[in-house]
Amino acid sequence: MAVTDDIKARVDIVDVVSQYVPELKKSGRNFTARCPFHQERTPSFVVFPERQSWRCFGACAIGGDVFSFVMKADNVPFPQAMRSLAERAGVTVPERRRSDAPRNPIYDVNEAALRFFRDALTADRGAMARSYAERRQLGEQAIVTFGIGYAPSGGDELLKSLGALGFAEELLLAAGVVTRVQSGQVRDMLRGRLVFTLRNADGDVVGFAGRSLDGTDPKYINTPQSPVFDKGRMLYGFDRAKSAIARDGVAVVVEGYTDVIAAHEHGYENVVASMGTALTGEQIALLGTHAQHIVLTLDADAAGQAAMLRSLWAVAESVGGGTDWARERSRDLSRWGVVTLRDGKDPDEIIRADPGRWRSLVAEAVPFPDFLLDAEATRGGLTADESNAATVQRFWRLIAGLWDWAAQDRLVERLADRLGVGRPTLEAAMGRMSSRVQPGRRFARGREAPQGAVESVLRTVGREPVEEHALALALQFPEILARVGEAAGDRFARPENRAILSALQEAGTIEGASAQLDGPMAEHLGQLSTRALPPADSKQRAAEWTECLRRLEERYLRELKEQESVALTEDTSGDAEYREAVSRQALETNERLKDLFTGETVKP
Repeated sequence: MAVTDDIKARVDIVDVVSQYVPELKKSGRNFTARCPFHQERTPSFVVFPERQSWRCFGACAIGGDVFSFVMKADNVPFPQAMRSLAERAGVTVPERRRSDAPRNPIYDVNEAALRFFRDALTADRGAMARSYAERRQLGEQAIVTFGIGYAPSGGDELLKSLGALGFAEELLLAAGVVTRVQSGQVRDMLRGRLVFTLRNADGDVVGFAGRSLDGTDPKYINTPQSPVFDKGRMLYGFDRAKSAIARDGVAVVVEGYTDVIAAHEHGYENVVASMGTALTGEQIALLGTHAQHIVLTLDADAAGQAAMLRSLWAVAESVGGGTDWARERSRDLSRWGVVTLRDGKDPDEIIRADPGRWRSLVAEAVPFPDFLLDAEATRGGLTADESNAATVQRFWRLIAGLWDWAAQDRLVERLADRLGVGRPTLEAAMGRMSSRVQPGRRFARGREAPQGAVESVLRTVGREPVEEHALALALQFPEILARVGEAAGDRFARPENRAILSALQEAGTIEGASAQLDGPMAEHLGQLSTRALPPADSKQRAAEWTECLRRLEERYLRELKEQESVALTEDTSGDAEYREAVSRQALETNERLKDLFTGETVKP
């Protein structure tokens, strides 16, 4: 028996859910309550003891087993939820047999460099940097907490200091704290600048950013990319913000380091910065997997708006388009909002002058699709002109990224109005657009039907053969691994298969996924990585992958139908609003099944 089976056999989902939802009450053979994951007046959350599953028939429209409930309720990854339930059930989870990988010495270099920069800030030579910090109202506690320092202007003081500590010159070059100039001489990378420490999500020092103090351009310089630092994959302040983001469900993205520091100093600990560039796919995925709602702040000046507009389209095309790296939770564009800052003030100025105003600005964020539509219209990119065809096609991706039908309808109406064309004309144009777009439920057109069935290939030995075959394909063939973002975790019934899929989607590599998994899960991944698969070329493997996802979707939808039937049959509350919600979801499930068998694309 697998560890997950042993845990499920020993815990009752009703007992587990009751600890989080005390108001859970028996209703026929099931139990109901107000959903713990969204605000509601009428109970729409149902626990099915016979199936050992749960489902929200309200706004969330999500469900799963006891593992998925604990993951959602505690906002923790699968391994942590499994260990929590194992402890409750008295089940021993085997420890993973880890290889003691040595710590990258670059981390030690960076820690030593941080101590040097801090000492330099407090020394006489740091007077100019301290004066700047005072003008920006960076307090002593913030300087310590966020690792603010000073890089002397001499040019080789850090090099000499770290060399005296025994660090080899080549290691310092690899870390990026020093650089080899054209003459061949090695010099400090940052000179005469206020230094901001850059940390990864675990709090490790991975690099530094230097701010000019005398007006020298560029204003900011980062240490270069290294084996431990890639600014496109991280967010400034995320190591300190992740707990607040998990607690509140909201992440706020600003532009500057001092903006983040001011926010945290005034109690807004869910604020991060985008490292001075348009948001990258990895940053969007990081935000989408940790926050229920993401708010982007936009400077009022033209340069700031242009930069943020690039970030907004990066969100629209990467999230709405369903690119390979995207996690399932990051794909709903309705979760994103935009705040425009007026009066030429930066977030740190607003927060320090009136913290309450910042709270109001974030609360009143304009929905992402509406903001982007208005922004493009303002800059003249939305007129019925052939030159704007590319922009209209980008909005097709944006509309596809909205899961809510009403939101889709509203945006189509607004887009047609902005273009000055009739809605039927616009919808017809959408239907002719690129088949590479992965659209949402309603406007799912232009996709070819799935290729022929591969029943013989999918008859593999295992407890969940389709799930395991899909994972084996992803683990053994890079072109399938690149498509792993297409799979939805809640379509996988086995917890260990869900855990592997989630790790692959987050890490993007087999090695990274394995590092995230505990003993039994890592061993299961290893077994699937070496499982014998029938001979096939790349086209056949792509067809197998598509068919796996189709069959998992069909099974998932049929399970939904059974839950909806039970919920309607067993409902004793007599609440018309509840029955209407369940009936509405039942009709939607029927439509999704119909689309599945007629070859339409079905979004999670």
